[in-house]
Amino acid sequence: MAVNGVGDNPYAFLNGQTSGSSESKDTGQLALEDFMSLMTTQLKNQDPLKPMESGDFLGQIASFGTVSGIADLQDSFSSFAKAMQSDQALQGSSLVGRSVLVPSSIGYMTPDSGLTGQINVAEPVTDLKVKVYNEAGVVVKTIEMGGASGYTNFTWDGFGDDGKAMPEGIYQFKATGTVNGENTAFATATIAKVSSVLVGSGSQGLTVNLAGIGSVPFSEVQEII
Repeated sequence: MAVNGVGDNPYAFLNGQTSGSSESKDTGQLALEDFMSLMTTQLKNQDPLKPMESGDFLGQIASFGTVSGIADLQDSFSSFAKAMQSDQALQGSSLVGRSVLVPSSIGYMTPDSGLTGQINVAEPVTDLKVKVYNEAGVVVKTIEMGGASGYTNFTWDGFGDDGKAMPEGIYQFKATGTVNGENTAFATATIAKVSSVLVGSGSQGLTVNLAGIGSVPFSEVQEII
């Protein structure tokens, strides 16, 4: 039986609405106006003997508000992600040509600037030394550092133990010292020049391409010089 003179389908009027000039495009989503129309029709046509509880009414409004809020939040995050990518591109362009300090045991030596690195001396030592190896794994230079503690910088001028200039290129270096009577290896880092930067998409961040070393995530850069 119809209530208040309305037919069996209280929502039939929604299908009959048309625009005066053109039909509206169905996006497949429930807009706020549609939601309120449905709620108003539901209230008008509810059973007078079993009216809708106010809690149910508020619950439906809260549910719609939650869904709408999540959609708005997703749009905000999408805009934020685009802004972050633009910021990454700006950061990347400013890094090209700069030197950075990254964790590594290899470095690129040039006749003009040599090879510069850093050693993390976890415990104080009195006989810290750095050995430099060529690509064949042969020691070409041993640098006696003496006493050291904490982060210690070193520079190799490119000349071998025999006094001859080594060719420009990639070299490996290892730092060791005596701790509690044992020969101990220490973590090392190297300074390299940024030749280019790759701006990642999604969750991938910046990747810096270092001359003579290769690609390194920007998150691993310890210092920009």
